[in-house]
Amino acid sequence: MSTIANKKMDVTVLTGFLGSGKTTLLQRLILEAKNKGKKVAIIMNEFGSFDVDSELLGEDISSKSLLNGCICCSLKDDMEVVLHSLYHKEKPDIVLIEATGIAHPVEIVDACQNPTLIDKVNMPFIMGVMDGTRYLARNRYTKQTKQLMEDQMLYAHVIIINKLDELTQQDQTTLTQSLSSIAHKPKLHFTNYSNIENLEDVNKVELNLEGERKHHHGIQSMSYTFSGPIDMALLVQFLRQLPDSILRIKGFLKFQEEPDQTYLFQYSYGVPHYEPEIMNMPLTIVIIGESIDKAYLRNKLDMVNFS
Repeated sequence: MSTIANKKMDVTVLTGFLGSGKTTLLQRLILEAKNKGKKVAIIMNEFGSFDVDSELLGEDISSKSLLNGCICCSLKDDMEVVLHSLYHKEKPDIVLIEATGIAHPVEIVDACQNPTLIDKVNMPFIMGVMDGTRYLARNRYTKQTKQLMEDQMLYAHVIIINKLDELTQQDQTTLTQSLSSIAHKPKLHFTNYSNIENLEDVNKVELNLEGERKHHHGIQSMSYTFSGPIDMALLVQFLRQLPDSILRIKGFLKFQEEPDQTYLFQYSYGVPHYEPEIMNMPLTIVIIGESIDKAYLRNKLDMVNFS
């Protein structure tokens, strides 16, 4: 069944290190969605590695490939264009995104929650996929690679742990203890070949295949629209008071000092960035963070907006 007009698209992001089993999981999710009568679109960052027979990619599935770069950096703008195109032309019920093995999930969510997409795309559901044996041996990699492997799991709502047949009971305990330190306690699923048949209720709700939504802790987003130009000093004061749980802010602003000039505003790692925008965009920002207090932030933004 196709998406009705003005309905937001559900998005599921598959994140995990190289060779973790993301493509196998993608194939299973496509079949799961098709069996439930859902219209599916897929976005792949490594289309050349996707070996799926033509019957699986039927006429109800739109496939988009993003090549020669990574979704979370050089191809972020491209992915935003693809999502706009899918929304206006294909109108899928669900978009499945398989990120390259070196992508950071926060950057992917940032691309999906661009201010121009916030009314078209639901907050992405993140599935972390890992090779359990490789994750246990992650200390043998460089510091940067080890950090990436951990970050890819840090923001997942559910974690698929592959190669169960090669994991001892002690290995499973070690992985469970390691991943239990994640604040929002993601669902852990030990399996082989990304098999999700016994994933309890996650199949029905958390994979966004039934058109239902659950509230998820962990990474979240909210949007806020300003009524007009704001005082830059008040914005700076707001930014200085932000908790560390705020990871990204992106949107369009006008300031009272230059009421006719629109700025593309971005904030990450405590550093704001302003860039003049030629087009007259809606004055909306999107905030991405971990377990964010939306009421608190709206109250603070109201003080900036109406002062």
